[in-house]
Amino acid sequence: MTSTAELADALTKLLMLAHPPVAVSFRNGTPFADVEEVVKQPAGCGYWAPAEKGRLQTKPSDHANCSVGSYTHGLIDLEAAATGDDTARLLSSGWVGESDLANAPHLPFRPQEICYEPLAETSQPDVVLLRLSPCALMTLQGACSQIRLVSKPQCQIVPLAYAGEMVVSPGCAGESRANRPS
Repeated sequence: MTSTAELADALTKLLMLAHPPVAVSFRNGTPFADVEEVVKQPAGCGYWAPAEKGRLQTKPSDHANCSVGSYTHGLIDLEAAATGDDTARLLSSGWVGESDLANAPHLPFRPQEICYEPLAETSQPDVVLLRLSPCALMTLQGACSQIRLVSKPQCQIVPLAYAGEMVVSPGCAGESRANRPS
């Protein structure tokens, strides 16, 4: 059986990744040991890059700065996400439409904690995230023709991957678009 460290090494080499793969793990009953305070990010996807360097154990309140991400991560329901001030700014920016939000997938449970860490340092991730270059994306798509491109919101890749889909996203423009002057 291949360890996650071996898998992380193989993915990094085969896809010539400039950034290590990140594991995402959810806990509903048994909390992670020694949960430390993390620096809150503007959105859940803000934990992905720092997790390349070490473990970040988050609580639902650590994700409260992004209503859409809190919804896709199963932390709040659609009604709560739709009424958030940040969601109103996204909708008014035109980047996310009401149908994007209404059709966004979400985790089918409410995690008590979400852990983000290097794939090489975990044992049983629920989701694996890769930061791909265009060349790596083409290589991956050549090997996995069922890979699907999703656009907005980017954070929908987490529940889709949790459900077993291989998905990629070009990124999230939510923060920069929502705060642009009119």
